[in-house]
Amino acid sequence: MSQSILLQRVTVAICTLPLFTLEAQASVSTIESSTPVYSAQVDGTRLEKIVVPPQELELDMNAANSIRSEAGAFKPARYSFPNAAVPRTALGHLQSIYHYDRRRDVPIVSSGGDWVIAEHFAADSHIPTSRFRLLGTKVQRQEQLDSSGRTRKIILVGWSPVRSLEDEDVSDLSSLGRNPAWIRVLSVSSDGRKKLIALAWRREGLEALKSTDEEPNERQLQFGLQNGTVRWPSMTAFTRANDIDLSATRLSGEKKSP
Repeated sequence: MSQSILLQRVTVAICTLPLFTLEAQASVSTIESSTPVYSAQVDGTRLEKIVVPPQELELDMNAANSIRSEAGAFKPARYSFPNAAVPRTALGHLQSIYHYDRRRDVPIVSSGGDWVIAEHFAADSHIPTSRFRLLGTKVQRQEQLDSSGRTRKIILVGWSPVRSLEDEDVSDLSSLGRNPAWIRVLSVSSDGRKKLIALAWRREGLEALKSTDEEPNERQLQFGLQNGTVRWPSMTAFTRANDIDLSATRLSGEKKSP
């Protein structure tokens, strides 16, 4: 028996189900290990989730692609497998997780929690196929990546009536004045320069916006170009044309936005 298994602390909770669904019963276990360090959730013979220290799975998270919190510290990486069946035996060799489609969430605040950078990795690849900044389930930022992992487009979600920190190197901002944008689409050149190319903006001006936390409905918005030209008739047309995934479905390995 390996040292890793000897050091594991296992807590098992048995689900209680009616007798007629007895065949569907499964045991849910939380496994904590100190060598190597991890905390895992398993369901029978299947690994559902695992939390590992920063850079434990270093091919996914190394010096070049690690994510720091706002305090400059590296936070534990949380892996889940929404589109893959990962056997529990992977805990005996954590690097075998690389062989499966996986989602990695890394907190960007020191307290951890649900404000994260979330990425999807395809099986046997260490280059993310998509990247989102999420607050809970809400998308704040989507990065569209090319096959090398370079960001080619950025979608920012949230009211932005004035120049923000994320606009500091944007070469062309909206000329819509006091009409705040809810969604902005930025192209990113090969040398990292950003340019605003499309947006969804509020029909009424800034003074009609009660709160920067107010989420609009589609009737309050127009969809078009940075010069105020309306180009798309609906949110559906706008998001489809610009490949925007407001539900972050790509984190489960989906190839297309809804």
